[in-house]
Amino acid sequence: MAQKRKRCSLSVAEKQNIINYVDKNPMTKKLAIADKFGIPASTLGTILKFKDKFSEESGLPVNSRRLKSCEFKDVEECVLKWLKQCRDKKITIGGPILQEKAQQFAVELGHEKFRASNGWLQNFKKRNEIVFRKICGESVNETVCDDWKDKLAELTAGYDPEDIFNADETGLFYKCLPDKTLSFKGDECNGGKNSKLRLTVLLGTNCTGTYKLKPLIIGKYKKPRCFKNVNNLPTDYTSNHNAWMTSNAFSNWLQSLDKEMKKKNKKIIMFIDNCTAHGEIPKLKNIKIKYLPPNTTSKLQPLDQGIIQSFKMHYGKEIVRRFLADLERQTPTTIDVLQAMWRPSPKLGI
Repeated sequence: MAQKRKRCSLSVAEKQNIINYVDKNPMTKKLAIADKFGIPASTLGTILKFKDKFSEESGLPVNSRRLKSCEFKDVEECVLKWLKQCRDKKITIGGPILQEKAQQFAVELGHEKFRASNGWLQNFKKRNEIVFRKICGESVNETVCDDWKDKLAELTAGYDPEDIFNADETGLFYKCLPDKTLSFKGDECNGGKNSKLRLTVLLGTNCTGTYKLKPLIIGKYKKPRCFKNVNNLPTDYTSNHNAWMTSNAFSNWLQSLDKEMKKKNKKIIMFIDNCTAHGEIPKLKNIKIKYLPPNTTSKLQPLDQGIIQSFKMHYGKEIVRRFLADLERQTPTTIDVLQAMWRPSPKLGI
């Protein structure tokens, strides 16, 4: 009876050594190589199958005995979904924020032993091939942009400039003075006391700037206290617990706009980005939807060419004026959602 081979556990360094030997001796039979290193042929096959993970450039500790798998898969799935939502909303997320959110998910899912440590973060990034500068930023492919510009005339053929529209969302910290916006952006928008200060604003306009759509404001609460006894709001308003754009909110907004265009007997084309909230387009009769190429909005989306920035600048000026006036009167500055909705007024051109 053949002696049963003793099972051994190889370190990453030993696996790297085996891979290097195979690369340098391509004519040597795999069975001979397995015998040389005292491992089963099946183990050698597994090492070679995942050679990229065990390469010297993998960044794994050489004394490590195995690649770490994901122990809390449900937590990781929640974090990935949340991170994608943040990317779509153009919210900057750093490592500490992601760790805190992961810990929150773990508590909600009942994983008391989970710890969102720095080690977990590094393994999470490796498992999901995440590089924060790419997730939170946007690398523009100039060739794609040039090709799109060449096709634009064909896409808009048959439409007057007044019937070519663009719409996009942006986050607005409606109580913050301009010099505080940068410190609040991203780092506090999910959780913490400042999350209640954030609204999402959907803006839209046509190519000539002669038809500015009524802004859609998205808040956290269905009926804020400031809405009491108010019959007509200055802008459209909807809500969800994150104050984010959702597929349902965007779909409802499009259907409402489609009815408006039908009453005006107008056929329009609207360009939008491909964020997840824009994925479910309802059946429309008077609006034709066209998606901008992925990761090109900073170059191709009209509203990103200074329009949204100008909107925020004007809003910030209004807040500063309000603050200074209250300072003169020696009264505290208080701004609620209703007052913030009045800021996007004809004075701002929207």
